[in-house]
Amino acid sequence: MKKKAIKIAASTAVAASAFVAAAPAQQADAATNVNQLLTDAQNAGTVLKWAISVEGSADYKTQPFTQYNAAKKAIAAAESAAKKLSASEKLSADAKLVEPKLQVKRAQAYIDAITSSEKIKADTAALDAAIKSNDIEKVETAYHKATGEYRKQAALLDRVYGQSTRDGIRNEVKPAIEKLVADVKNEVTVNMLAKAAAADVKAGKTADASKKIAEAQAILDANVLKWETALQKSVDDVTTALPLAISTVSYVDNKTLVVTLTKPVVAVSESEVVLDNGAVVTKTALSSDKKTLTLTTTALSAATKYSVTYKNSTVSFDTPAAPIGNVDVNQTALHAEVGQSLAISSSFKTSQGTTHNGPVKVTLTDAVNYELATVNGAAVAAGTEIFYPVNGQLVVTVKAKTAAAATGGKVKFESLTGVAGSVIETKTSGSLNFYTVPAAKTLAKDVTGTVKYVDLANNYFVTEDNEKILLSATGNVYQDTNNAVITLDALKAKLSKGDVVTGSYVKTGGSTLQLVLDKVAGVDFSVDQEYLGNTTAFRVEGNTVTLTGTGEAGKLVSIYNPSLLKPVAQTTVKSNGTWSVALNVDPTAPVTFQARQAAIVNEITPDYAVGLVGLSDELVVVAGKFDATAAPAVAGDNSSLSGKLVKFTATKAEDQNNVKVSKAQITVLDGDLTRATYVDGVNNTSITKTATGFDITFGQPSTISGGDGKLTGPVTVNAVTGVTNEYGLKVNVTNTIAGY
Repeated sequence: MKKKAIKIAASTAVAASAFVAAAPAQQADAATNVNQLLTDAQNAGTVLKWAISVEGSADYKTQPFTQYNAAKKAIAAAESAAKKLSASEKLSADAKLVEPKLQVKRAQAYIDAITSSEKIKADTAALDAAIKSNDIEKVETAYHKATGEYRKQAALLDRVYGQSTRDGIRNEVKPAIEKLVADVKNEVTVNMLAKAAAADVKAGKTADASKKIAEAQAILDANVLKWETALQKSVDDVTTALPLAISTVSYVDNKTLVVTLTKPVVAVSESEVVLDNGAVVTKTALSSDKKTLTLTTTALSAATKYSVTYKNSTVSFDTPAAPIGNVDVNQTALHAEVGQSLAISSSFKTSQGTTHNGPVKVTLTDAVNYELATVNGAAVAAGTEIFYPVNGQLVVTVKAKTAAAATGGKVKFESLTGVAGSVIETKTSGSLNFYTVPAAKTLAKDVTGTVKYVDLANNYFVTEDNEKILLSATGNVYQDTNNAVITLDALKAKLSKGDVVTGSYVKTGGSTLQLVLDKVAGVDFSVDQEYLGNTTAFRVEGNTVTLTGTGEAGKLVSIYNPSLLKPVAQTTVKSNGTWSVALNVDPTAPVTFQARQAAIVNEITPDYAVGLVGLSDELVVVAGKFDATAAPAVAGDNSSLSGKLVKFTATKAEDQNNVKVSKAQITVLDGDLTRATYVDGVNNTSITKTATGFDITFGQPSTISGGDGKLTGPVTVNAVTGVTNEYGLKVNVTNTIAGY
């Protein structure tokens, strides 16, 4: 066995030596052949370039198939031959083919656009023939075909290289088709509207048919059309077929409505138009078109659904909510050094647009690390939170409470109806960030060197541990990722959030800093929810949160919980540069997440540990529904909710004084599944916010069905709508109503 192995090895060595001896001559021949083929491809690309160029032989009509095919063939031959070269030689060959390949791509776009031009010319001729036939149906068919191809060419032209070339191709067909389209556009539109309206009448969609007929008639009235007699007859036929009914209802103010009818009438009396919810029509006025009716009514309640009935047709509409104050607050993130102050400007208006100088409650979302310094230039006494705008303006300055950094805090402004009154409107400032400035600092591949924020205009960046690093063009040395010394401007051009800078920093000069991670494309979080009260957590309803962000297409994004070593989820960045992943969150405690994009496509995901670079900012999420519990004000016999007051208390303290009520209603079920719905402002039902949640004074049900048709015994709250907390989460009532 050993002798045989030795013989095989020896013969292999002889064959290898023979191959090595022959290889140089073969490689030289291959290189010579490839060089010639590369030259041929480059020459073919140049010929193609001039064939599609206005400076060459391009005439916007001729498709250079010969030159195009020749270039593709030459490139293919060169690529095939280059496969035999060494890796370095192949790279050189690929570089020489970049330009001819580019010309092939441009030529393809040029050829496609001219192909579309030929189709447009044929479609234009067909449209012209249809117009001459005086057949509106043929015209409509040809019109859509021609305009469709013209729109398609617009997209194809976007791929054509050179504005003058695009204009040249377009102008070969544009004048003729645009003239014909303009000539019959109105005729085609009226014909389409009349046919669609006729279909709506057959389907019982009276209001939709009326709108289309009104639009068609407006075009007929404003223009002199070809085939006008025939088109007018089509519109009139649909109008005749329309039943007399309400088409639309428009709210003007709380005592005025405008109703449009499907067809003209001679007169309409007040008694013929009926409103619900206790409202009454007191006057009607018919306009000159005999289709528009202005109604004067008794006062309509805000945020209420009403119905208007006329001639057995009913249309509903909603009145707008009562006007609220107008609060405008600077919501831009602000940055300063510890010891400095940040100014947040705000303005306040009444519902009529005049300045509001009434009470405004100003609250710091993080009173532990921040303090109010001044309001409108005056020092603030400790504990003061109610202020009065001057000429509708409040300018609040905030400072960090200690010498430590403070980031992420905000200022909440609440416009009040009175000092102890309810909140009219709430706005919150952008985040307020105070950073410390070290005299000297060692930056490493961790939070001390990871860039959190960059201010290029003011020559500084902030590290993840909230220290401000000043940059100066003199007395400091800066290096890029290749260890090359670069200027401050070159560093600033590369520097962005998520980068990592290491080295020795000295505030007074003499720093040596290197950009070791240039995070060209990274990851960041975004969620739909708002921050939760006085914390920096995001609040979500339920036990899941969907995180979204941006990154580099094709790369892996890993989501970490810093308390765990391994990623809790992974996803790939889509081709449009976005990613999304759904995660569970703990309903009992906030959960922290960070995201990281892989440095290369097939990178092995590292464990979470100190020194892991490229991590996003932390995102803290807390799961918490807007829950409330119900308790009756007095005990009863469970026989009727009418006239009873039930108080609903928000479970979480941060929700109690932040309830929003708009167009609210509640549906309850009793033991035999009788279902009753009570609507705020209807049948004496009232739903109002309180300091701890909201109250419902029950009137008569707006609707009641199922079971025995009456509520008896304890009732379960089936649904509450129109009641939310400050963050838009819908209320969830967790118990039954009993003892009423």
